[in-house]
Amino acid sequence: MDLIFEPNEIICREGDVSSDMYFIKEGHLLICVVQGTQVKALGRIEAGEFIGELSFFDQQPRASTIVALERSVIIQISREDVIEHLPFWFIEVGKNLTKKIRDMDKIVQTSNFKKIGSEDQKLLTMDEQRIILANINKL
Repeated sequence: MDLIFEPNEIICREGDVSSDMYFIKEGHLLICVVQGTQVKALGRIEAGEFIGELSFFDQQPRASTIVALERSVIIQISREDVIEHLPFWFIEVGKNLTKKIRDMDKIVQTSNFKKIGSEDQKLLTMDEQRIILANINKL
């Protein structure tokens, strides 16, 4: 089923418990974390990419918040519908890679690390941060 998100809508929040994975069919998304009252951009992703793959494999809470930057169409992939069709070794490789990625994410989130020549982590304006924080804090 296609899910549609409008600009500045929160797709998932850091700490959410869900093991579904999503395929971005259309649109651009922002990956970010909240540190106090600051929103730190970690990256931007676009159509053809996946989100939620870490939680899909290790069933841990979401590592970051994902925000639609423009109207985006996303396909939800339920872990329960897919996992039984995957070979054991594939799941184990996924879990192993997920652990390594989560470890690296912690380093990136707590540092001033930026990809060289990348716009993915450009600083958000105060207005962009306010909008994202307001949407994250909605019940």
